[in-house]
Amino acid sequence: MAPFDLMEPLMRRLLMLSASVLALAAPLIAPSVARAADVTAADTPDATANADATTPELVISANRERGTATNLAVGQASLSAVQPQSLLNSHFIQDVASPISDYLAIAQFAPSASSSSPNGMGLSSKNATVRGFQDGEYNVTFDGIPFGDPNAFGHATTSFFPAPTLDHVVVDRGPGTASTVGNATFGGTMALSSNSPAESFGGKAMVGFGSGGGFEGNGAVNTGAIADTQGTRVLLDYDHTQSDGLLNYAGLNRDNALVKVQQPVGAGTTVTLFADYSDLTWNNFTQQTRAATAKFGKSFANLNDDPNSQQYRDYNVDHRKADFEYIGVQSDLGFLRLDNKAYTYALDDKAIAGADQTGATPNAALLSSGVPGAHNQGYYRAWGDIAKLEKDVGEGFLTTTIRTGIWAEHARDTQFQQSYNLATGVITALTPYRKFGSVINNYITESDTTQPFVELEWHPLPDLTIIPGFKHIDFSRTFQGALNFAPYTNRGDYSADLGSTMVNYRLNDQMAVYAQWAMGFQAPQVSVLESTGSSANRVSPQQTINYQTGFVYKTDRLVADIDGYYINFRNKVSSDLETVNGIANTTVYFNQGGVIYKGIEAEVTYTLIEGLAVTANGSLNSAAVKATGLQIANAPSSTLAYGLMYDKDNWFGSFLTKYVGTRYAGTGQRADNNPNVKLPDYQFSDVVVGYKMGDRLKVSFMINNLFNNRTATEGSGNLTNPTFYYLPGRNYMGTVTVGF
Repeated sequence: MAPFDLMEPLMRRLLMLSASVLALAAPLIAPSVARAADVTAADTPDATANADATTPELVISANRERGTATNLAVGQASLSAVQPQSLLNSHFIQDVASPISDYLAIAQFAPSASSSSPNGMGLSSKNATVRGFQDGEYNVTFDGIPFGDPNAFGHATTSFFPAPTLDHVVVDRGPGTASTVGNATFGGTMALSSNSPAESFGGKAMVGFGSGGGFEGNGAVNTGAIADTQGTRVLLDYDHTQSDGLLNYAGLNRDNALVKVQQPVGAGTTVTLFADYSDLTWNNFTQQTRAATAKFGKSFANLNDDPNSQQYRDYNVDHRKADFEYIGVQSDLGFLRLDNKAYTYALDDKAIAGADQTGATPNAALLSSGVPGAHNQGYYRAWGDIAKLEKDVGEGFLTTTIRTGIWAEHARDTQFQQSYNLATGVITALTPYRKFGSVINNYITESDTTQPFVELEWHPLPDLTIIPGFKHIDFSRTFQGALNFAPYTNRGDYSADLGSTMVNYRLNDQMAVYAQWAMGFQAPQVSVLESTGSSANRVSPQQTINYQTGFVYKTDRLVADIDGYYINFRNKVSSDLETVNGIANTTVYFNQGGVIYKGIEAEVTYTLIEGLAVTANGSLNSAAVKATGLQIANAPSSTLAYGLMYDKDNWFGSFLTKYVGTRYAGTGQRADNNPNVKLPDYQFSDVVVGYKMGDRLKVSFMINNLFNNRTATEGSGNLTNPTFYYLPGRNYMGTVTVGF
């Protein structure tokens, strides 16, 4: 595609120009930096790219008067942006998204983003991508704190932060500044932000009913500012979701409770206490074969009601308990600003499952009698702290904010897997592995990461911001225990020095341009350490260099932005099967080489009349292996979201369509032209109609997948007997919310 061929040299010139400006100005800045060498700093609203930083200016503008383009936009960027970003604001979450949604069902409406949820929005999130980066290759933060599975860096999206607990979501499509922390920032950041306790007393109660036996109940209470305790504000929220699922027998039941307390201390300090607890039970489902689809339909989930089958719904159950807590301190001391968050989060996952849920392996092949299966138990907890300090120095041409800090985290993960007879509950070894016993896996992994950083936010002109930064990463992981019936230990230590430069220039009150150059890094996932192959300790971390530039335009009538990106991805980790120590089909890992990610993204919202807007966003994307030019797996060639938004007086509504282009399953595009690898494009349309009586009453009705498209969204890519997930069928949700 011709535009792609021109993208890299254009971005290189833009970034070289900004680097030259910095080089010329460095001697002038040096005296100010020297005077403040012992100072560290927190992120500020206008410049940095993490959740605590970019959102205030962006959110304030997006929550302006009802019916304006900034309020109605599905996604929009900030005039202070230093990288491509899309804010999905509280209006979108409360009045457009389904209350059952998880954060991926919200974020999927941003450019270059897609999420496949075969069981219905919020009831499963089997796959999500941003620019072709998979879950585990992009960062997710909550109130600025990165979280996720410490082993694979992925996310249990149904266990953390359902839609009613969120105020807004920002999809940052870039590594951010040096102060953006996390294990996978190179793929961007989904920044989730919680609701803030209100200044006055009030609350709401919501109930909703939908397809598949769906029920949603939510209640929230704000105490308002309590004068007797110097303005303490408390928010309490409880959310209950239950559904039989849009797939057969794929039920889900979830309870989520949170409390958030904000306590002013003196004139310039606020202490925040936050805790969230989730209890989730669901029937685990898998992709289906074409033969199963022909026999049972596209809502089949490899689950049934036969207690003699490995697919029996009561034999395939996952029970997860999650918690997330933090203590935050933000303080403006006049000469220095402090932002510190100490946190912990955990996921306790207990599951039982049939040995082969596809039904391809007969019971008798694994047990002489009964139903073969396994008990799986995983538990991880992370403890961490993010400390940031910030100080303003210099005047005029030398006006600069120095920002520095460190992120440190320790995580521990335990995994246990044991085979047993699902019909009787008796622990037993499966027939092919009788000589090894019943315990398949029983191991502990621990990881430690530190990321100290420093950046300068330099304002040589009132409308020009230049942010050079540096970050050092140290990451280590240990593995010890029993793996595949045998004792095994391993260790990996990785480090990197990352630089970045960002530029934002405000052309006027309505327009801005920006450019970014940034390095990215990710340590190998734990699966590399689990490999007993000879290459396991020779795998290098994945690294990226990002080049991006964009333009933002914002008025009450029109909001628009466009950007282009070019990402040089090195040391991509891949796997293969080899014979190791006499054991065939052992997974070994190696650095495959490089991938070039490149694309163009845009979004626009225009108000036709007061309260009614047309909106659209989209992308053209490529993620090709350098050596072959073939596209990698699960990287859509394009995305598009478009439709109408309405919000005026008592009525609100929307009609939105999301389109996702062709992509490749399995290991990606192949030279042998495997017909099962290429997946078709797909689209679905959602309709919402609602009525409000101020803050006292809201009634809404939603139809998801209005035209009942059942296209394949994911696949295994197998040459023989491939498996697939499909779009869920047309479904409905109606809600009533009462405020007080």
